[in-house]
Amino acid sequence: MGISKIDTRANWAALNPTLLPGETGFESDTGNEKVGNGKSTWNKLEYFGSPGYWGDFSDETDQTAAAINTPYEVKFRLADVNNHGVRVVDDSKITVEYPGVYTFVFMLQLTNNDTQIHDVNIWLRKNNAGSAGDIAMTDSRISVIESHGGVPGHTNGGICHTLRLAKNDFIQLMWATDDTNILLDSSPAITSPYNRPGSPSAGCTVCQIAAA
Repeated sequence: MGISKIDTRANWAALNPTLLPGETGFESDTGNEKVGNGKSTWNKLEYFGSPGYWGDFSDETDQTAAAINTPYEVKFRLADVNNHGVRVVDDSKITVEYPGVYTFVFMLQLTNNDTQIHDVNIWLRKNNAGSAGDIAMTDSRISVIESHGGVPGHTNGGICHTLRLAKNDFIQLMWATDDTNILLDSSPAITSPYNRPGSPSAGCTVCQIAAA
C-alpha cells in the first residue's frame, strides 16, 4: 500500500477530501495516515495503525519531600537514547511530540526510614503546574512498611493509565507523603551476596498504542 498524497493535518482537515478505495493520505507533521474507502470524507475516516512513538525514563537519585501533605513532581532525569517522539521537559514533564493515544506506566521505589507505617499518594497531572491539571480518578494511595531491625521498609508503587493526547501535551507524576521519612529511593548495583543491577527511584515507560 503506497502513499499517494501528503499534506499537514490542518490542510487535510480543511480540504476534507474523499480518498479512493485503498488510497492513502499521510500527515507530514504527525506521521499519521488514513486509508480511503471511496465514500467517507477525510474527517470521518479513522486513522490507520500507529507510528509507534515511545519513551523510557528513570532517575538515579533519591527524591525527598521537604514538607508533609505537599504535592511534588516526580523527576525523570535519565532518558533512553533510542526514545522516539516522547521527551522529558524540565525534568518532570513527559511530553509527546505527536498526537495519539498513549499508555503511561509509572513505577516508584518507596523507602520508609521511620518505625511507623506511612502513606504516599501518587496521581497524574496534565499540562498544568497546579491542581487544575490533575487528572480525575488517577490517585493511588500506597502504605509503605515501617523500618524493621534497623533496615528501612521498602514498597513499590505505580500507576498505569491510557490517555488521548495532542501534540506537545505533557503528563507529570505527582506525589505527596504524610511523613518526611518517606523518600523515593535509588539503589546502586551490588556484587554481594550476588550481582544485582541498580534500581531507579522512579521509572516511566510511554507507548503510543493508536494514532489520533
